[in-house]
Amino acid sequence: MIVGGLGTLVNEGVFLLSAHSMPIFFSLGLAIELSIIFNFILNDIWTFKDRRVGSFIKRLLKFHVSSFSGGIVQYITVILLLVVFLHFSNLSEILLFLFFSYIKAQSLFLAVINFIGIVSGFAVRFITSLKYVWA
Repeated sequence: MIVGGLGTLVNEGVFLLSAHSMPIFFSLGLAIELSIIFNFILNDIWTFKDRRVGSFIKRLLKFHVSSFSGGIVQYITVILLLVVFLHFSNLSEILLFLFFSYIKAQSLFLAVINFIGIVSGFAVRFITSLKYVWA
């Protein structure tokens, strides 16, 4: 629970710091990736230290595979919520926003949207980590 909470802070912090300086497509992906690495390191040295099997790299790759589906769930949730709440009218506006625009929304709005995405991917990440990575 502590690892997940700290990983959420990493995810939110990276997302909020980067969303105003790079397109959302990249800032959200960066936030998810850095929080996955952060969570793996803490889980590996603390939470599941007694359940390590294989090399560090093998465990890291397995953790990435197990976290990928949760990351995709988070990514899709955040993008869909942004599209709905920012009222894009057509696909070209959405694509421009995702790949070429910097978001101009309030940080609290972005944090809430991202947190909803994090929560939506949490169960998938937790179950796959428990059943696949440290099984």
